[in-house]
Amino acid sequence: MPKPLFYIGIVCCVFLAVAAAGSLAQELDGTPVSFIALHGQTIASGSAPAWAIVVALLAAVAVAAILLRMAALLAARNLFGAFLALFSVSAAVFSLAWVVVLQARMLALARRRLAIGGDLGEMHLAAVMMLAYFVALSFFALRPYFKIQASRFLSALVFFPLPLFMLILVQELFVAASIAPLPATTPASIVFLGVVAMLFFSIAVHCVRHRHMFIEMTNLRELLEPRIDPGRGARAVGRVAFDS
Repeated sequence: MPKPLFYIGIVCCVFLAVAAAGSLAQELDGTPVSFIALHGQTIASGSAPAWAIVVALLAAVAVAAILLRMAALLAARNLFGAFLALFSVSAAVFSLAWVVVLQARMLALARRRLAIGGDLGEMHLAAVMMLAYFVALSFFALRPYFKIQASRFLSALVFFPLPLFMLILVQELFVAASIAPLPATTPASIVFLGVVAMLFFSIAVHCVRHRHMFIEMTNLRELLEPRIDPGRGARAVGRVAFDS
């Protein structure tokens, strides 16, 4: 993994953690959560929303690169989990791209002073829910990696976003019944944002502590075969991808 991409990914993980914490603070204050170009239920004005969309796409690519590197390291132990992580991370990036395309359309309509139809708002809500689902699924698919390399707390924490999303979906379908462009504020969404913020910040710290695993070149033979210590004869000392 190239060094510039790695360090940009760490910065973007911290950025996403701060953004999720900011959205959490807004929900706790009773203010509707904002997402990229949306401020509550209205479209933001000026050039800031356009830059926010560009930054969101760049951050998604950088963070996805780190998660895919984790999936590559996981492939030596759990091939199914690695492929599931590859699929879910790719789907999350695609979902975010679809969200920002819809928001770019909203911005274009707002600048032309045209009405934004309810169908566009419903599509945006569905895209946001799809993004949240694949983000939660990505964390769940990488749980075997965190179980090996990270602490027990982090390996347990990655399990919670997926059940919390299911609870948000149930509340959105049967309780909130919202047709707004963003999901309704619920206790499950508040906990979901808090867990996501903690996870992204923990991933950034984990990457800094184990940066040699992300920056060095991957040799598949060394991943699959034990490494031999010449000073101890033929005794195996572990595998490169999972050395502590």
